[in-house]
Parts: sequence; structure tokens; C-alpha cells
Amino acid sequence: QGNIRVFCRVRPLLPEEEERQKGLEHLHFPPDDNKTLVLCRPEESHVGRERRGDVRYNFTFDRVFPPSASQQEIFEEIALLVQVGDPKPPR
Repeated sequence: QGNIRVFCRVRPLLPEEEERQKGLEHLHFPPDDNKTLVLCRPEESHVGRERRGDVRYNFTFDRVFPPSASQQEIFEEIALLVQVGDPKPPR
């Protein structure tokens, strides 16, 4: 693999966001795949009167963290990728 990794972390909703929307029902985290995020939105007819089901968009990353992921879980995943060099002393 190359040197670039792409992670996706979905943050939990803020209290004011929870009041305005019905949670994160448009996002799906496949339980057996921690690299995929599925975005769904309802598809309506052109006149907007009938619903035709959901349109699904699949996104793939090196790792997807759902809103329930802890800071510790995320750190453990990226700890080996973080390289700490010997900082140069200030001049």
C-alpha cells in the first residue's frame, strides 16, 4: 500500500441537530465491513408525489469509524501510522 490513508469518522449528532433530524438514518455502517459507508436518500418521482425507494451511494475508505467509536479506538487504529521524529531544537 502507499503512504496515504483515508479514514472517515462520523461524529455523533449535537443536541440541537438531534432535535432537527431523526438521527443518522441516512448513513449505514455495514456490520461486517469497517471500510464502507453507505449513504441513502429517498428517491421521489419528478413531480415529487411518489416515493421510488432509496438511492444508495457506497463509499470505501481505509477505515470507517461510526459515531459510537471512541477516541481510544481511533487512536489504536492510527497509532502505528503516526511517526514521531526527533524534533529539531529551536534556534
